[in-house]
Amino acid sequence: MKIGSYPMFWMVSISSIIVSSFLPIRLAMEESRQDCWISMLLGGMIMMAATWIMLRVCMQNKDKTLVFFIKDLLGTLLGKTIVIVYFLLWLWQLSTLTTAMVEFQNLILLHNTPTIVLIVCTLFLAVYAVYRGGLTAISRCAEAIGPFFIIFCYSHLFLNFKYIDMKRILPIYADSGWIHILKGTFYSYNYIVDPTIILMLFFFAENKRTASRAILWGTAVAMIWGILSTLVVLFVTGPNLASELVHPTYYLTKFVTILNFIQNIDSFYVTFWMFGNFIKLSVYLFILSYGLSEWTGYKNWKLIACFMTIVWLAIVIYSSHHIRISHSFKNLYLIGYFYPFVYFGIPLLLWLIGSLRKAVKQPL
Repeated sequence: MKIGSYPMFWMVSISSIIVSSFLPIRLAMEESRQDCWISMLLGGMIMMAATWIMLRVCMQNKDKTLVFFIKDLLGTLLGKTIVIVYFLLWLWQLSTLTTAMVEFQNLILLHNTPTIVLIVCTLFLAVYAVYRGGLTAISRCAEAIGPFFIIFCYSHLFLNFKYIDMKRILPIYADSGWIHILKGTFYSYNYIVDPTIILMLFFFAENKRTASRAILWGTAVAMIWGILSTLVVLFVTGPNLASELVHPTYYLTKFVTILNFIQNIDSFYVTFWMFGNFIKLSVYLFILSYGLSEWTGYKNWKLIACFMTIVWLAIVIYSSHHIRISHSFKNLYLIGYFYPFVYFGIPLLLWLIGSLRKAVKQPL
């Protein structure tokens, strides 16, 4: 399975926009109010740096996936142990995103539908795509959906021009101060993008150099979307109302009405958001099952994908009945230790070891 740079761009950008459209905005607004756009800007810059570091690691190990090059750099025992951290991260992201997706469907569309039905349908769609087509099918879906997804996401922001009042973000800094702005950044930056997926996806890129540029552009598109959508939400609703919204960018579609002709575009938003969720969930399931296949030595990664779907289902059902688990996004150990460790600690260590090995091998 090899994919081009173009579908790589769409997979990265869609995967990042899906989460950044609601969770980091809400977390930043709770702390920095009308200055949350500054928190999003700082968080986006931090995650761009994390993406760049991971790309350096991937370029040093072009012909290996995460499981193989981390074993090569750190040794079999330590390498296999640390890879488990990424497996847990991807499984956690799968369950939290599925829970958020099902809750959104129940809130907006399917009020009386049992939650278990929505969960099973979502998981079946993802595992079917992974089992039947693998990364090739996911990349083609992202390539087909991506342009429409991005165009709609950006255009619906500007369709709210009638209700935009730039004074709603004033005063800048004076009310919040750097402490609250940095706290907003601390709580939100981990969820703006997820660069860890490229540690597995990069191996499947046909052209590594163009794939690097595509990944950086995809991350930049998602980062810009997060900042712009935060600003528009503030311009339209103000910080007091915005901080109470469960899904801020969705509610922007409710305000759109131009000459009583362009309106009720929330149905389009829901459709594209569900397509984007499908892409993101499928990517996570693929890299998790393929990585476990290499970690265990069992070559049938499709069978592992089916088994992991059962585990995924159990975790989603369990977390749905334990609110503390499904809403632990501001957990201090999670955002203060775990995320920095997987986004910066491990990649920096791998980059340093790879650079030292390269320097030792070069003739004097």
